Amino acid sequence: MMRTLRISRVAAALVAASLLGGSIATGLADAAPAAAFGACPDGSVMPERGVQCAVVSVPMNYTDPDGPQIELTVSRIAATQQRHGVIMANPGGPGADTLDYWARRLDTMPAELNAHYDRVAVQPRGLRWATPLRCPADSNAAEGEQVSLGGGSRDAIKKACDAALPGYLDTITTESTARDLDAVRAALGVERISYLGISYGTYLGAVYASLFPAHVDRMVLDSNVNPDWVWTEEFAQQQVAGKQRLDDLFAWIAEHNDRYRLGDTAFQVYQNWVRLVADQGGGWYANLTPPPASVSDLPGTLPEPIAEIARDGFNGSMEQAGKVQNLLRTLISGGASAQVPLVGATAVATYTRTFWPVFAKAMADANADPANVAQLRAIEGATSTDPTGRFVFAAITCNENAVPGRPELLGAAVGTIASGGNAMDARADMVRSGMTCGSWRPVTKPVPIAGRDLSTPPLLVQSRHDALTKYEGGPAMARALNGSLITVEGGDHGTFGRGNSVLDEAVMTYLRTGQVTISNADQAPLPTS
Repeated sequence: MMRTLRISRVAAALVAASLLGGSIATGLADAAPAAAFGACPDGSVMPERGVQCAVVSVPMNYTDPDGPQIELTVSRIAATQQRHGVIMANPGGPGADTLDYWARRLDTMPAELNAHYDRVAVQPRGLRWATPLRCPADSNAAEGEQVSLGGGSRDAIKKACDAALPGYLDTITTESTARDLDAVRAALGVERISYLGISYGTYLGAVYASLFPAHVDRMVLDSNVNPDWVWTEEFAQQQVAGKQRLDDLFAWIAEHNDRYRLGDTAFQVYQNWVRLVADQGGGWYANLTPPPASVSDLPGTLPEPIAEIARDGFNGSMEQAGKVQNLLRTLISGGASAQVPLVGATAVATYTRTFWPVFAKAMADANADPANVAQLRAIEGATSTDPTGRFVFAAITCNENAVPGRPELLGAAVGTIASGGNAMDARADMVRSGMTCGSWRPVTKPVPIAGRDLSTPPLLVQSRHDALTKYEGGPAMARALNGSLITVEGGDHGTFGRGNSVLDEAVMTYLRTGQVTISNADQAPLPTS
């Protein structure tokens, strides 16, 4: 069974003291005993993968180490041979489950990593198995029902969350999560950790490195958040990057027209995609500029309620403004795509090329039989998360958003919608308007990112056409941390441990020696089956 380790008051005080003094004192690793590992929570990890778990108790608020505590579940897969170190990982989000990260990648990670490193994952605070963030809708709500944390009233949200655990919502930040990592490091009894971060995990790692440089051995940051875009601009830029990757996807399907019969040019594949999306009820999402982009080539068919807005005009009335705001919130969140399986599956396919063959086959099946969408639904569900993930995502990105909203851009977004313009342009303006957080104002400022005190500069990896973290994030993070950047061709999001032998060897060389031997790598090959 799992045993709960409560970080000693001495250790907790040292963690809190670091809020004022930078990194934790080097003696912290000796201030707490080693964590005791045993069985993992039911359903949290893949069975028969050698995963063990422990529960570590840490301060809810590091400025109040003697106050309420929360519990974090930690997973570990021990090195199978002589241990070279401990490597922690975070796969992103914010709000992604982490406990099973290493177990699911045993077969794809380099054998050297599996043999010589204890692989550790800390479930981030606020998620299931880590004192879940619970914000009940009201006293009459169904059991487990929670308020929506995005775009709502900050006061109402805080009141609901505080009803379950007062003050917890305000501690759901990247800085608190980074301090949790260091508390776990201390509980493990190690002085230094290596770290692998993907997507949001790169930003978490950068914050950790900035707060606790003395406790970092090697750091690999893959598919990087731009530290200058946290958070509004990061999500706005996703729309630009996502459009580029869609063009790449359509071109790849066209190159394999003999197999999928969806068109022998990217434009023909795009036309089929637009038709299928519209037939599934996603007319708004079908309004994408084709490759090559031209607004005159947009489908132009406006679904309700967009057509209603276009007919009536944005007249500034409270009723019409309310309709626009409700529509924009739906489009920002992607909620409308839930009923459009091709849209949801397409979004997943932009993550990595490993999805492309199965996506193209599923699209071809739907093209032949519009009722055959089972495989599209399965692809759409590949990246689904527990509901707590959505709450943590909203809490972190709104609690620490450093880019003020620009409400005037709502007019531009409405104009694009009403004219049948490019959906991704409108979505970018919606995000920049600040509607994703609504009246929720930040409670903290992001930690300044700096790598000057790291003993070994970090290694950063970035795909040129990454659809989720735009390429500029790699160079920007490398500059902030004084790190070395490897640019990977293509647009896979998350590149290490995906069968790219050249890149994998470069990462393992870095972990062994601290040296970065290449600056460019080709994209990973597609599976042959």
